Amino acid sequence: MPGLLTLIGSGETAAGMASLHRILMARLASEPRPAFLDTPAGFELGLAAIQERFLEYFRTRLGLNLSIISYPSRDEPPAAVGRALAAVQQSNYLLAGPGSPTYAVRHWKDSPLFEAVLQRWRDGAQLVFASSAAVAIGRFALPVYEIYKVGQDLHWTAGLDILGPVGFSLAIVPHWDNTQGGTHDTRACFMGLERFDRLRALLPPSAVVLGIDEHTACSLDLESNRLDVRGRGGVTLLRGDQERRVPAGEHASLADLLPLVPRPEITSPWTRAGDVPASQANGLAALAAARIAAGDIAGGLRLASLHAPADLASVLQMAADELGTPPPSPPPQAWIGLLLRAREALRSASLWAAADEIRQALAERGITLRDTPEGTLWESSP
Repeated sequence: MPGLLTLIGSGETAAGMASLHRILMARLASEPRPAFLDTPAGFELGLAAIQERFLEYFRTRLGLNLSIISYPSRDEPPAAVGRALAAVQQSNYLLAGPGSPTYAVRHWKDSPLFEAVLQRWRDGAQLVFASSAAVAIGRFALPVYEIYKVGQDLHWTAGLDILGPVGFSLAIVPHWDNTQGGTHDTRACFMGLERFDRLRALLPPSAVVLGIDEHTACSLDLESNRLDVRGRGGVTLLRGDQERRVPAGEHASLADLLPLVPRPEITSPWTRAGDVPASQANGLAALAAARIAAGDIAGGLRLASLHAPADLASVLQMAADELGTPPPSPPPQAWIGLLLRAREALRSASLWAAADEIRQALAERGITLRDTPEGTLWESSP
């Protein structure tokens, strides 16, 4: 099962955030072996000073030796790449932060280094990504420098979308409550809320904005289907016309990050449908069930298919394709039969919660199921 993914709005090396790092590292299955990945700031002349700041922080605040995974660009010589890959393999607490989101995407995308980082995460290591690094791993990346400093037109760029395999469609926005502007609004990662509203209008309806306050962290736990908020502020979730605030010290379900409308497809930088490790079953099952319960049956079935055996995955994918639009009322027999086949595939894949949500979806349409040794029978209420 993947380790925790913690996103920090800012202040990852602030004195008050040391307790956060201790709490996170206490969740590791073995002794902490932290490492700092410098790619987002790889273009900066002061890169060595940034590295030293992280080294000093872990040494004095946490009493730990920090490794530096030096990968300033994808054009590093083979020997340097080899050293970086070795450092990734030896680490179980991988931290990245300051720099440029678009630079990070450009140099991490399809690189052996970032694939190694993702593999360590899948194997249980923790990722702790702050500010620019947090922006980069969403499906939609905010080009902060290009808009705020250079004056380019409002736009989004494609991010690394590392949570795409479990159905998320995130735009991660740190520095949500920033006040650095003084005389002008710099909330929403220096965009200002009025300008950010226009930026948000450029996102597809399936996009969910995760706004993270400064000196605040939110940890996504795929195994327990839980988002925990720590620090001095909170997080803001924007889905469709819904807005939810989760203050520090409280938690939410990861289902609250799922799109209100289905994504056109579920993509991933590391996997194809059916290739997600079986160890992710608990988290995927919970998210699939939550999506079906929210009324997105097709999206839930696609999500469930990601770790089902190939024969069952094809049944779920086929059902999802056919169930993309709501049925007329009362639902036709063909639609009911399709859901029954999907429910049986879910049960065969041990996705019991999702199968129960299919039963509930049918019940809400007046269809009662009865499981018998000969198969599942159904009847329509008058």
